[in-house]
Amino acid sequence: MPEGSGEVGLDDGTAEFHAENICAVFDAFTVPNSVSPDRPLGYVSGRIDSVEIKWRDVTKSFMGVHDTTNHFSGDFFQIGTVTIAVTASTPRSTGHGFRFVSDPATTKVNYAEIGRERNGVFFS
Repeated sequence: MPEGSGEVGLDDGTAEFHAENICAVFDAFTVPNSVSPDRPLGYVSGRIDSVEIKWRDVTKSFMGVHDTTNHFSGDFFQIGTVTIAVTASTPRSTGHGFRFVSDPATTKVNYAEIGRERNGVFFS
């Protein structure tokens, strides 16, 4: 993703992501095709024209998490509101020329979390 596509404000429990013209989606049409070494690489079936995701409204905080077994630590925030707006299309060359546009700021949250994690050589 291009630099500047995302912004995180952990002090106020918010995050945003916006990108346009995300690299093409490759589709193998079936599960066996997707795991086969013979699968058709390079067949562009679609692209994400734009996507915008916003995380807001902290419902629970997990501060100072420290897991020595799995070697990570951090501060995490459960989020109550996530809005997503996406536009995607398939090229006309596929014979489809389909375009999908979501409702603006569609909200559906089962579980969302943002945070700051330290692991690997940064784990302490």
